[in-house]
Parts: sequence; structure tokens; C-alpha cells
Amino acid sequence: MKSIVLSSLVFLSPTVFALSPEISPIQIQPLTATSTVQNTNKLAMFSAHYVQKAKDLHLAEQVTWQRLMYAQQGKSEVQYAGYFVSEQGGSNLNQELLRNVQALFETAPANQSVQCKFPARSRWLIEQLQIPQQDLAQVQCPELDEWIGQIKPYKAVLIYATDFMGNPSSMFGHTLLRLDPKDQKQLNLISYAVNYAATVTGSEDWSYAWKGLTGQYPGEYSLMPYYRKVKEYGDLESRDLWEYELALNEQETTFLVQHIWEMKHVQFPYYFISDNCAYRLLGLMDLVRPELNLQQQFKVASIPIETLKAVEQENLVADVVYRPALETQLLAQARQHGTTLAKTAHQVAEAEPENVAAILQNYSQIDQAKILEMAYDDLYLKLIGRKIEAKIAQPRLRQILSLRSQINLEKQRQDVARPQVDPVQGHHARSFAVRTGEVQGEHFVELSHRQAYHDLLDPQGGFRTGTQLNFLEASVQYREDRLKLNQLDLLSVNSYNPMTAFKTPLSWGFNLGWQQEALNSHGAFSETEQHGVLSLKTQFGYSVANQAREHLCYAQIQNHVQAGKVLDKGWRVGIGPTLGCQNIWSARVNSLVQVELPYWEDRHQWQFKLNSQLQYVLNPQHVLRLGWEYQQQDKQDWNKTSLGYVHFF
Repeated sequence: MKSIVLSSLVFLSPTVFALSPEISPIQIQPLTATSTVQNTNKLAMFSAHYVQKAKDLHLAEQVTWQRLMYAQQGKSEVQYAGYFVSEQGGSNLNQELLRNVQALFETAPANQSVQCKFPARSRWLIEQLQIPQQDLAQVQCPELDEWIGQIKPYKAVLIYATDFMGNPSSMFGHTLLRLDPKDQKQLNLISYAVNYAATVTGSEDWSYAWKGLTGQYPGEYSLMPYYRKVKEYGDLESRDLWEYELALNEQETTFLVQHIWEMKHVQFPYYFISDNCAYRLLGLMDLVRPELNLQQQFKVASIPIETLKAVEQENLVADVVYRPALETQLLAQARQHGTTLAKTAHQVAEAEPENVAAILQNYSQIDQAKILEMAYDDLYLKLIGRKIEAKIAQPRLRQILSLRSQINLEKQRQDVARPQVDPVQGHHARSFAVRTGEVQGEHFVELSHRQAYHDLLDPQGGFRTGTQLNFLEASVQYREDRLKLNQLDLLSVNSYNPMTAFKTPLSWGFNLGWQQEALNSHGAFSETEQHGVLSLKTQFGYSVANQAREHLCYAQIQNHVQAGKVLDKGWRVGIGPTLGCQNIWSARVNSLVQVELPYWEDRHQWQFKLNSQLQYVLNPQHVLRLGWEYQQQDKQDWNKTSLGYVHFF
């Protein structure tokens, strides 16, 4: 079975994995038999002294030791026996600490001492016990020295890759950590990145999402050059990257890196929603800053962008850099140069080499430069996306570069403007809403709660326009002196990726949940009754948007499957078109209009459904909404009007 690590990871290797300056190795001097005995006795005396000191200081109860041991209710959650020096270390953390103290005074072959295997915990114990360097056992750690020497940790940068709807584990975005040497701001692509991700063995079949949700994949840390992640996220998956430099000093960063070395064989169950990349990186920050308690804020769900907000609220962010994806840069060029030149650039990218000159001949030199620059990026994106064979693409790319080099003009592309709203400034993932209004002339009050994350009507700042991902959204309604469940959406996913001059992507989505439908007890459309049904909707089609992506409209074919005891067969299916528009009128006002027209096979009738919403944003966490829903079938109609308030938290 082939082992596949999500995000193309490279595991930490002992041959690639150096002690910090505080724990630099000591050269071993030749010892006589007498001096060896004397040295052993001296080390034994030191060991006994510092073990007793550790007991007196109650070091095993300190927060840092508990976090180094991944303590949960007095025991470690680490299952790997090699993580402990004591045989019972996983279940007796006090015994493990005392055994680690003893090991500091034990000689061992190169790379085998406790200081070599566990540099972070050794460093912490030495600092807490104030052990002079000359009192410790003499050790040599060439593998560790080489590893840290390659990384040269000076500062840490938390990286946020925006959502990617093509992978269940990345729909909420992804975080990783970049480790920068000193004075390398302009060359950070060659820095190393620490990633925590699930390891998938074998092919990714239909059970992939289920296993990820239920913790059936092992998660582990890995290390790789940062440019590989930029290429994977920014070029292949078209995900913008946000780089948040952390306010950690060199000593804290080195301590973090030393702990990563200790974790090279450790695995934890990986959960897409909770115990994921974001959760484990918070644990690293909690470790180096004992006064923090970031992980405890995310026991139920660890959504990457929410963890970033928690980091920012603790004043841990020193600087922010926006790194746009290659597709983002290409679309920015299209906005800058105009649709006509962008379409011509796509023609050039698709054309046979002998036809390129004819396409360009009617354009000025400056327009040719713009076309060729866009054509190169367009063709390169197709190449890395494996939509064109390398043997075809590479000669075309060389030709485009050659033609562009013959035009004596500076590059025509401009840097992509940073979005006005940083992701950490966007609305929170969870929401609570209260609505009031009328259903068929009857007054109602409705309360709803959503666990995560973002829908088409929410404030769009900091989020990708056209993306919707709702997880566990429920509402209850009080009407006619009755309180009833109105709706329960388990998962709703929609990706409206608009057509551009360069590609025609599919827009798709699905919704799984339970909802009240305007049905009577015989399953027919009703103006006076409602009954609950299980519902699954899937839709596929295309969407368009203006260049600023402020106005996006879509047209899709939608499939419906419903199940409920009031339906004739206990179930029914329907199919029909759905049309909709998402409009951002200003920074405070946006709207959503959607029409569904399913044809139900049980009644052999069309049903018209209209849902329109208008929103006013007070601030990213507080909004007002006005809604009107209308349905019509079999010459009967159904109306709902509402006014609501939504709080994101």
C-alpha cells in the first residue's frame, strides 16, 4: 500500500532533522579508567541532587511539562512508546519527568542521549533546575545539529491558505507554519514549513470524508520547503495565501522547532473538524507561551480562520503579507487589460505555434506584451493542472517567452491589490439569529443557530465570493402557540466559480438536511399545512460574474430527493432548473435572490419557489435581514415574510 500524505508532505527524517545555542554539544575528551569512575560518581551525585530539586519544585505539575507530555486527565495522549524515557511514562508523568532528569546525567552514544532525542524538554528541565552546562553528561548530537543548522530558526510565520472546495479536509481553509532564518525576508520561499495533516493509505474513495470526520486517519507533523506549498496551494489549487508573522522571539522559535524534532514519530487521530491542522498548531503556540490557552477555546470545532483570529487577539501577529494565487494574478491582469485582450490571450495559449503570429498581428506592441504575459500564465496553469500534456505545452511556453522578449517594454502586469478585508477581520463562523414575521398571515418568531461557517448572504469581507459552506444549522419556530423544529441542515456546500475568459468551470453544490415543506397529510401541496421531510439536493451548472465579482449569477440543474411519512411512497424525487444572483451593492448592503422550479414525479407538477433576502451590515458581526419567500403549485400559493437580526460569534 502506498502512503499518501495530504498536501504532498515529506516526513521528518532523522537524517535531515540541532541543538540550540543554550544546549550546544560538548566535545568528549579521552578519559582514563580512574577518571571515568570519578566522572560516573560525579554524574550520579548530580543526578540525585537535581531529581530531588525537581520533586521539591513540583515540576511535573507545571503547565509546560504537562503540554510537553500532551497530558489529558493525568495521562499522555501520545501512544508512541518511543516518546517516553520511562517505561510507564505515558501513564505516570511525574515518573517520566524524574527519569528525564536522571537521563541528563547519563552518557550515551552519539544521537542517542535524551538531549539529542528530546531537546525541547531537556532544555526546559535544564532551565528550570538551573543546571550548569559542566554538570551535564557530555553528549554529541550530529543529526540534530545538522537539522537545526539547515532550518536556522529565527522567526515563525503562520500561513493561512484560503478554502479549497475540491477537498473535504480543506473546505474550511488550512494553516501551516513557516520557519524563517534571520535576514531572509525576500527569500522566504526557500524557508522550511511545518505542516500537520492526515496520512491517507491507499486510494481516496467514497469513505474518505467519513473517515476524516471520525478520526480514522493518523495525523502527523512534516517538514518541507515552503516553495512547495506555495506551488501546491497557490498554483495548483488557486488558493490565496495570507502570511501572519508571529511575535515570537528567536529563543521561543527555536524551542518550538526543537519540539517538532521530538514529534517526528508521533501520530494523533486526525479529525477534519476538530483535531486538525489549526488545533495542533495552536498547541505549539501554547507550548512556547505557557500563559496562553488557545487550544482550550476550540474543543468542539477548530476552523482555521477562527484560530487565526484567536492568535491575533492575543497580540501574537507582528506583520501580515498577502500572497495571491497565480490564477488570482491572472484574473487581476484581465481586469487591468480588459476582456478583449484576455480572450485573445486565451486564444494564443490554445493556438498551435504557427498560428500565434496571425493572432497577434493586429495588435500594438504594448497590447501584444499584455496578451503574451496573460497567455503564458494561462498556459502554465493548464500545464500544472494536467489539462495539457507537457510535450505540447512546453514548446508553446518557450515560444511565448521568446515573442515577449522581442518586445522592448517593461512588464505590463501590476501587483495584485491586497483585499480590503483581511480574513481575520471577517465575520465569525458561528451565528445566532432571531426572526419575526408572517407565514400565510400567521405571526411567527424563529430562532436559529449555525455552527459553521459562511453562506452567500453573510458579509463577504475576508471570504471568497460565491462560496457557501454551512455545517449544522438548525432553526425552531413558534407559531399558533406551538414550538416546532423548522429546519436542520447537516451540511450545505455550494461552489459558484464563475466563467472567465480563460476557463469555464463547473458550479456545483449539495444540501443534506431536514426541513418543513408546504404539504398536507397526503403529500399534496398545501396553503395551510406543513410537514417535515428529509431532503437531499444536488445541483450542477455554470455561473457568471462581473470582473470585480460584486455581482454573481448562476444557472443550474437541480435534483431533489425527499423522504417523509406524508409522501405517497414515503419518498419522492424531482428535477428542474434553479437560477440565482448574489449581489454586493456596497460595503453594507448585499442581497440574494434564488428561484427553484422542481418537477415532482409523484404529482406530475411543477413547483415554483422564490427566496429573496436583503441584508444590511451593521458591522462584520451584526447584521439585519429582510426576507420574502414565495411558493406556488397547483394554483395554490404560500408566502413568508421576515425581519431578522443575526449575530456572528
